[in-house]
Amino acid sequence: MPRFSDLGRRPDACSRCPSVPRRRVGSSAWILLAAAVHLTGCTEGESSTDAPDAGESGTSDVESPPSSAVALDSIAHLSRVSTALRGIRPAPAQLEAVRDNPDAIPDIVDQYLESDAFGETIRDLHNETLLTRVDYLIYPAGFQPQAELADVDIYQLNREVMDAPLRLISHVVQNDRPYSEIVTADYALATPAVATVWGMLHTGSGWQESRWNDLRGHAGILSDSWLFQRHSSTLTNANRGRANAMSRALLCHDFASRDIEIEASLDLADPSAIADAVATDAACASCHQSLDPLASFFRGFFPLYVPAEVTTWPMELPYVPDLFPSFLGVPMRDARYFGVAADGLPALGQLIASDPRFTLCAARRFYAYFHQIPLADVPHDVAATLQRSFIASGLDAKALTKAIVLADDFRVSHFPTADPEQLDERLGLKKLRPLQMRQLFSDLTGFEWVTDLRHVGQPDLPQGLGRPNLLDDSFLGFQVLAGGVDGIFVTQPAHTYNASSSLVLSTLAAFAAQHVVDTDLAVTPAQRRLLTLVEADTTDEVMILAQLDALHLRLYAQPTTADDPELAQTIGLWRAAFQRSQDPVRAWKTTLTAMLQDVRIAYY
Repeated sequence: MPRFSDLGRRPDACSRCPSVPRRRVGSSAWILLAAAVHLTGCTEGESSTDAPDAGESGTSDVESPPSSAVALDSIAHLSRVSTALRGIRPAPAQLEAVRDNPDAIPDIVDQYLESDAFGETIRDLHNETLLTRVDYLIYPAGFQPQAELADVDIYQLNREVMDAPLRLISHVVQNDRPYSEIVTADYALATPAVATVWGMLHTGSGWQESRWNDLRGHAGILSDSWLFQRHSSTLTNANRGRANAMSRALLCHDFASRDIEIEASLDLADPSAIADAVATDAACASCHQSLDPLASFFRGFFPLYVPAEVTTWPMELPYVPDLFPSFLGVPMRDARYFGVAADGLPALGQLIASDPRFTLCAARRFYAYFHQIPLADVPHDVAATLQRSFIASGLDAKALTKAIVLADDFRVSHFPTADPEQLDERLGLKKLRPLQMRQLFSDLTGFEWVTDLRHVGQPDLPQGLGRPNLLDDSFLGFQVLAGGVDGIFVTQPAHTYNASSSLVLSTLAAFAAQHVVDTDLAVTPAQRRLLTLVEADTTDEVMILAQLDALHLRLYAQPTTADDPELAQTIGLWRAAFQRSQDPVRAWKTTLTAMLQDVRIAYY
């Protein structure tokens, strides 16, 4: 049997404050914009930790944008929407269409919402909520390729296990099912590897609707074994952390954010004293009267596993009814949902789905994600309006998303100031997330930042470290450096440009530029991604200028003119690179490296 213990939590701390981004290619106005963006980020001493978000239940003084806000034009708006939903720029034909007819944007958005890339965005959004993606090699992950899974890449195996609850959510959203199904679905999502790990009933290949092969009952993500391995429990905690994690994620109700005063004489090292206090001390009972009965719904999940020590599949005893009180001797209260008596995970899922806080929390989380603001800063009136339309749509998450990205406040470019040399710090610019960075560079250049470490191993890792994608991974990769989360230490993303994100972008740009130039010039123009108008020996400046004009539109969704100073700077760079090397291919690699690390790539 896998062992469990009262393992302590790792210390959580990470402070990431921004610095002004360095200029690559572009005008001084973009540098002023980027510098102003950093003012809206974290201040000295701010950190991203696994501690509760104090704003989850707090109030906000954020107001809707005043009428003085300057809106994006239709081309820039479509580019922002496309990047937010899919991580990639709009097709040039779509930019042309909305320039002539801005009313075409809603129909184009509908197309974006049907893409697989939007499904990735939904999973990224909910990973920031549920924090299921963690370091793949170590606890709480570390599932080993062995037995019938011996040929599975270790990175892929762990990512599939960790993504199962996120896949269920994106499955619900992408198939136009009511969003409440994420907690009421009578199925799970699994691949053959995930099904093998947990002993699930599964047929076919890839991600398929599957079923748990035990007595837990189906309640969407609330039945997922990995979710409660990630949010594990000790015996003395008795599932309270699990209960609060679900309350915080699904209801935006964080018990730990309550302002209470603990009696100084209470011996926090004495489990019996704590057990007595949560029932008799008024300060403790104010939370525990609701929290402890909620925790009882999760009493059947095993406290925790150390997956690296598991030697056979499926995992033993991931769920046993009444495990905590009946087998582990942990006293637990009768299951209640904020005073409503119920029992079983399906009943819990139904109660959450019918709770008004569930739809309001969803509206707030979607808005906060796409606007890249703290949850507490979502305007209350906006959240309430979105909640009403969300309910009226039958809990259609696509409709909720569309309402957010088509609203006036999502089109804000900036606010004018009295001094034309200064920019208001309240900018509408959004920063590329690591997911969007991967999607954008893959779409533009075909480059995937994957490293093959299958040959790097130890006796206990005969297949090495797998093939992680360095923009999706936080253990060996650069996800945190690019502004993402790692699910344990860093649980809030960074939406400001700083030294580490600058280094990630500049390195990625160099690799991607070399890749796309080599691959484009090796195939016919119809098969190319970027260099569609030139060849390896093209030096004619008319053709070079035409190609650079097309690149400005493709990379930045920014049309240019023949006398545009931006275009003049870029062709000046190409000329300088060519004069130095006398090699057009080398000049294109240099120019594209600069263009791909321009601050306009980092923001949208």
